[in-house]
Amino acid sequence: MEILREILVALHLIGMAIIVGGYFALIRSPKVAPGMLHGAYLQLITGLLLMGLAEMGDDEVNHMKLGIKLLIAILVTVFAFIGIKKQKAFASAPAAGASPAGGDADTAVSTAVKNPSATLAHLVFAGAIINVLVAVFVH
Repeated sequence: MEILREILVALHLIGMAIIVGGYFALIRSPKVAPGMLHGAYLQLITGLLLMGLAEMGDDEVNHMKLGIKLLIAILVTVFAFIGIKKQKAFASAPAAGASPAGGDADTAVSTAVKNPSATLAHLVFAGAIINVLVAVFVH
């Protein structure tokens, strides 16, 4: 059982590293990358499995800490999912710099959105970091 727990902890940390690494890889123009969503899924699933293993063990379990971590992990996953959906919609839209028919270029530039999932990328990254801080400092 201990080997399974160690494997799950390693996968859980890899999921966090995927989120943080994906964020830093795209820090110049932040967006939610597909890898960040996969890392969020990996963290959520392995976290739930680790929580189940902790409940099966003989040690005392801090339910408040696990509840906070679960809530943050769900929020991170939702933010990443919404960010991917926005990014796909943005990528399939017509070119942002193109002038609309009959319109001038100033109107097209002022209404163009640079990157719709930048805020969500920041939220996914911040959530992953907060989850690590809760894991380390809440006993």
